Amino acid sequence: MITYTSLTPRALEIVCEGHVTGADAREAFGRMERLIETAPRIDILADVREGIHIEFGAILEELRHLPMFRRMIGALDRIALVADPAWVRAVGRIESHLIPGVDYRVFDRDGAAAARAWILREGEGRASG
Repeated sequence: MITYTSLTPRALEIVCEGHVTGADAREAFGRMERLIETAPRIDILADVREGIHIEFGAILEELRHLPMFRRMIGALDRIALVADPAWVRAVGRIESHLIPGVDYRVFDRDGAAAARAWILREGEGRASG
């Protein structure tokens, strides 16, 4: 199951837990496409919970959307991955080196508040004039 929460006009929180199906993946790509249409640069707070099971249909759905990946990657500014399973954090660390131009950080559950603050750009000063 995937749930979504809009954090700002450019930031989306995505929580993955339990079984992730092809229908879940299809909805995720639809949401990303709509977000990209409204915001030139986007930030994602991805939260992967313990016990996640990704069904084969979800992987097939990702393969069907490969052409969209280039557009999606071009729109990404920041990704914060918060994950309970160590293997998801390991994959995230590898992935962070494979996506050019994206500031991608990986957090364990204890770092969830820091991940959210970073995605929301809390405490970052704005340059004047």
